[in-house]
Amino acid sequence: MNRPRFDPSRMAPQAPLPDASLFGAPSTNSPPPAAATSPEPAANPAASTPPASPSTPPPITVAQLSALIDATLRDHLPQSVRVVGEVSNFTLRTHWYFSLKEGQVGGAVINCVMFAGRTRSVGFQPAEGQQVVVTGRVEYYKPQGKVSFYVEKIEPVGAGVLELALRQLIAELKAQGYLDPDRKRPLPSFPRRVAIITSRSGAALQDVLNTMKRRCPAVQPLLIDVLVQGKQAAPDVARAITWAGLNHERLNIDALLVTRGGGSIEDLWAFNERIVAEAIYRCPIPVVAAIGHETDTTVAELVADERCATPTQAAMRLTPDREELAEQLSQLSARLSTAAKRRTRQESESLASDRRHLLPILRARLDADARKLAVIVTRLERCKPTAILHQRSMELQALRGRAELALRSALNQLDLDVASRSLSEVFARALAAKRDDLTIARRQLELVGPNSVLSRGYSMTVDQLGQVVRRVSDVRPGQQITTRVADGSFASVVGESANLPPAKLKVAGTVGPPPSPTPETAPYSASAAPVQDSEISPPSNSVPRPIAQANPTRKKSSRSASNTPQQSFTPGPDDLEGQLGLF
Repeated sequence: MNRPRFDPSRMAPQAPLPDASLFGAPSTNSPPPAAATSPEPAANPAASTPPASPSTPPPITVAQLSALIDATLRDHLPQSVRVVGEVSNFTLRTHWYFSLKEGQVGGAVINCVMFAGRTRSVGFQPAEGQQVVVTGRVEYYKPQGKVSFYVEKIEPVGAGVLELALRQLIAELKAQGYLDPDRKRPLPSFPRRVAIITSRSGAALQDVLNTMKRRCPAVQPLLIDVLVQGKQAAPDVARAITWAGLNHERLNIDALLVTRGGGSIEDLWAFNERIVAEAIYRCPIPVVAAIGHETDTTVAELVADERCATPTQAAMRLTPDREELAEQLSQLSARLSTAAKRRTRQESESLASDRRHLLPILRARLDADARKLAVIVTRLERCKPTAILHQRSMELQALRGRAELALRSALNQLDLDVASRSLSEVFARALAAKRDDLTIARRQLELVGPNSVLSRGYSMTVDQLGQVVRRVSDVRPGQQITTRVADGSFASVVGESANLPPAKLKVAGTVGPPPSPTPETAPYSASAAPVQDSEISPPSNSVPRPIAQANPTRKKSSRSASNTPQQSFTPGPDDLEGQLGLF
């Protein structure tokens, strides 16, 4: 159960009435008080004064009256007087100047002064209309003729200085948004670890640990031992809150619990400091505060994300109840089972309906696919090599039959005797043409053969290695050489080289059988000078044109070699060398 929000009005009890003996009883030995009225002084001191009667006191000066008032105040008032009243006309300068008056209309008013040296120890600033109790002395200020109350101590009526300072801090934090409800963060439903910021020796720690263990042992408590009372308590608590916020991810801390047991306002004052409020405000994880008893209210509780009346209630608020979780789990299991059964039934009905609708469609689809498959199989059978071969064989048999019929028909219409005579004539003409061609080719071969060249008086000389001797420089004196002529060969030895210029011999002949050698054209003897290349050109390559192919339609005229016209030529050394190279 959450406590009601903090109400500052309930922290201001009625002001106590002043003591009847506050100013003390007048002294019996003191002289009687001065007359209420004093005679008016003469306008001119030099003027004559009326004679004094025995019942009228003599006039006194202003200085004498001031001294009398001052002496009366000192003698008949105590050195320290406590006065209760409302603050009015408060002026904040180097010193505090204000009036202290009664609460009712038309009440008495006393001028008060509090010097700066005294204001530093007050701890709060008086507000207009605030009821306070001031302690000080009454003095008469002669230069101004004023009676003033010089305040040495001031305190608010009721809770005192601490409660007033608490109110002022709460108002300031509220203006800065520290107490804004929209800023409060929700607490985690299933925290992994809760950091407990309190004193290790406090009773509140045991209450929190026992409650957390009883409700949900799975939540791990993390104790951060701090001071919870004294001047160093507030910085210690603020430092612990800041450290836990900075390391919450590393330590798996999901929430903070700031707590301590009950006590007076002075004992709980560490949790009313601004430094603690700022640390809670800047903490990145939710903070739960449970300070003192249910009637106690601190700034830490107001700034925290959740305020609890007692440490036990804070532990219950942060820790889920395992019995409630078990009951919730049982309820969720039942709901899940019911939902699963209902969903299974719906899906079964839907599946049955789909089956009824899909079976005809699937059957029609299967029938269509079966027909397509049959067509494809038929086309595939037609495309097989065996089927194609069979088809081609049948076509070939048909063509063969047609060809036989056509051949028989053509043979029946043909005259065999005429065809036989025509064929014989064609063969005879072709055979005669081939004989003529063969004769011409044989003659051309004889003309260009090496024996024909040698028979015309040429010779070929080779050395011992069988290399053809082409120049004089190819042999040396004393070297054995072999010379080949038309009817054989003979050996000889090279003598001294004559270095004769090559003879220029022109030979005229016909294309036909070579003429018989004559002594003029015979080769040089081996004992003579070595054989030299002659500038004799071989016979021209001009040969009779080959006989054309036999034509059965006309008769070809035969030509003999004797009808070939004679051609004269002069063989050159290159031509002779090319022909001799045939050997």
